[in-house]
Amino acid sequence: MAATNSTATSSKLTALTMAALALPGMVAKSHADSPPAMPQIDTNFSRYEESGNRMRIETYQAAASLAVGDNLGFRVNGVKDVVTGASPVTIGRPGPSCKGPSNGLLVQCMSGASIRDERDAVDIGANYYLKDVTLGVDVGRSSENDYTSDFFNVDTRWELNQKMTTLATGFGYASDSVWAIQHVNGQNVREPGVGGDKSTHQGLLGITQVLDKNSLIQANLTYANNAGFLADPYKWALVDNVYLRDSRPGSREQYGVLLRYVRNFEELNSAALHLDYRFYSDTWGVDSHTLEVSWFQPLAYGWQLRPRIRYYTQTSADFYQPIYQTARLDGNYSSDYRLAGFGAIAGGIQLNKEFFDRLRLAGGVDFYERQKGLGLSGGAGTKLDNFSYSMYSFSLNLKF
Repeated sequence: MAATNSTATSSKLTALTMAALALPGMVAKSHADSPPAMPQIDTNFSRYEESGNRMRIETYQAAASLAVGDNLGFRVNGVKDVVTGASPVTIGRPGPSCKGPSNGLLVQCMSGASIRDERDAVDIGANYYLKDVTLGVDVGRSSENDYTSDFFNVDTRWELNQKMTTLATGFGYASDSVWAIQHVNGQNVREPGVGGDKSTHQGLLGITQVLDKNSLIQANLTYANNAGFLADPYKWALVDNVYLRDSRPGSREQYGVLLRYVRNFEELNSAALHLDYRFYSDTWGVDSHTLEVSWFQPLAYGWQLRPRIRYYTQTSADFYQPIYQTARLDGNYSSDYRLAGFGAIAGGIQLNKEFFDRLRLAGGVDFYERQKGLGLSGGAGTKLDNFSYSMYSFSLNLKF
């Protein structure tokens, strides 16, 4: 990876670093320096499975890219998720209305294995390429039987200092509606009075700086403001021995920082080391730290291997409790395990190969282990929420 002002170097730099623009609350699109030289089709399939016969998700994704002239590129992307299995509803007392893993005093109440849902999403994007600036816009819609989301994003990328420095900005907006459904005589019936609307504004600022011919650093700041119905209509909380619906504050501000260091090792067949640190904080009291190490190793005959490992720890939300002995003055209650304090270790490996300069195949496997005892940040939580998952994926990229 030579740090010069050549187009080839810029393309390598972009491919190596733009994935770092993903943070909680915002995902930025990747860019190239020019429209795709030829039409492309990308497809991906992944299967996600949680332990204990919990959720299973199969994801099918397809995208197509096309250049129009020398400065304009279009992309359309479609996603379908199929969700089945059971999900935690709350932490409760042993009894006929609360069945699931138990420690003798408390039970993780499960929904039962009857959940089935499908999500369909489509978005259309365009990039306009100038000499040193790339402008992007993306609009889309995602829908489930109990959720809809309409969104758009705009972003820019500006190369300066002979392409040694790249500045990135982004803004996004989403308008969502969420509600609860009940299964009545085989039909999905909307539960009256449950759910509502919410809106999200997101922003991103980033900088990438080439240090020398083999290394660079990157820093990104993200901010998101959420307002409206932010609770989960399917979750409950046990408050003074009475089950109440999940209730959360009507606003949430989220802040994120990503720091990344990339080092290329020419003596190891141009292998690359990625070191990432992410800090996240929000106005609900959740703070998290993520440390991830990835290694990109080119092999013989065009193969590439990418092992990675990640550690994550977070505090619990201010209003989270497994159970509530007394009522809260603000009326906020949530026993959602995602708002608890915990730690997690994850890892995975991906193998890919390009054929004939037109076809790239990739396959990977990821594992995740969440444990209350792995958390270093503190906060309320319970071992009943411990679980693990595995995910298998396969992707194909074809250039015409």
